[in-house]
Amino acid sequence: MKKIFLFAAAIVAALTVNAKTLDLAAVGTSISEWTPGGGATLNTSESDEAKGKYVYDIKGGDANDAIITAEPNFIFETKNTSDKKKAFVIYPGKCFEFGGKNGVLILKGVSVGAEIKLHVAAKGGTPANFADAEGKFPQGAVALSSDLVLPAKSKGAEGADDEGYIWKVLEYQAIADEVQIKEFEGGYRIVKIEVGGETPVDNVFEGAKAQKVIRNGQVLILKNGVEYNVLGTAAK
Repeated sequence: MKKIFLFAAAIVAALTVNAKTLDLAAVGTSISEWTPGGGATLNTSESDEAKGKYVYDIKGGDANDAIITAEPNFIFETKNTSDKKKAFVIYPGKCFEFGGKNGVLILKGVSVGAEIKLHVAAKGGTPANFADAEGKFPQGAVALSSDLVLPAKSKGAEGADDEGYIWKVLEYQAIADEVQIKEFEGGYRIVKIEVGGETPVDNVFEGAKAQKVIRNGQVLILKNGVEYNVLGTAAK
């Protein structure tokens, strides 16, 4: 039996596979294939087995790694960076949901130049926003998608599925082996993560009129007038 393991006390996750797809609609189709552990606590009052909804509380500052043994090298982490308890939700055979703002998705062991695609949607009536006004995130990657805001759930809206979720693919490119992507507003659902299509570092910003520069012995990447360090953080 395939197993998905969740460890809520971990701080760093690893993604050590290249050119791979983690499709949560195709694996972990039963809750028995998931094994939550660590600091994750099942919230029985909010969970609904009949609807295939399993809610787990996660304390502020904690994180959960998700390991799917069918994809043994594909590990991702969701971290609650707020100071309040938040919930993550497992919908077996459907998706994973982070229940509030300030969730960080961490991928480690990614090859520099690898393309990352997140298939995501806002979880509810508030848009999900992956754009950081302070320029601190993403770390270890540069966003290739120009629009990092996901429309709020709305039945009947253009592009919405039967439940009202409006799915988008957010694209990034790794410039370091650890990538951190943060959402700032309403929480999100994720159904698929793709990692692959490696591109040489010199071409990571191709088409964006970017270039590598050296300042005080440090390699920086200049894109649209902003300098980034190798972690993908805007350099000051």
